[in-house]
Amino acid sequence: MITLSLPSPSQPLLPPSSKTLNPSRQNISPSSDSRKNPNFEPLKNSLIRQLDVGHLRHAISTLDLMTQQKAPPNLTTYSILLKSCIRFRNFQLGKLVHRKLIQSGLELDSVVLNTLISLYSKCGDTETARSIFEEMGSRRDLVS
Repeated sequence: MITLSLPSPSQPLLPPSSKTLNPSRQNISPSSDSRKNPNFEPLKNSLIRQLDVGHLRHAISTLDLMTQQKAPPNLTTYSILLKSCIRFRNFQLGKLVHRKLIQSGLELDSVVLNTLISLYSKCGDTETARSIFEEMGSRRDLVS
């Protein structure tokens, strides 16, 4: 079952982090959880197949299943989900994915941050898009 629970305006858009975030994914290796859990790749592939045919809600359910089976989604998985929500113009689900991303505690890179800016810009929430942009600081790139 899918539950839509959007972040309240008082919650920060980016998780607090004292570490410098990776500007790109070229140096990111698979998370230790994804290498340890044999369910990660099959679940991720299932999620991608669901997105390829436009089944966003099933993909969100798979995202929840990944977390339940101790095969937490990585930044690439979240990025693919967010981009699919934008492509299918399902901004409410995109905001749900953003909320789950914040809850995951993953450090956001410029790819995900730029995707979030795109999501909020396209749904007309320019205030949130601008806030994410401003919070990026030195992580901004040409796309930002």
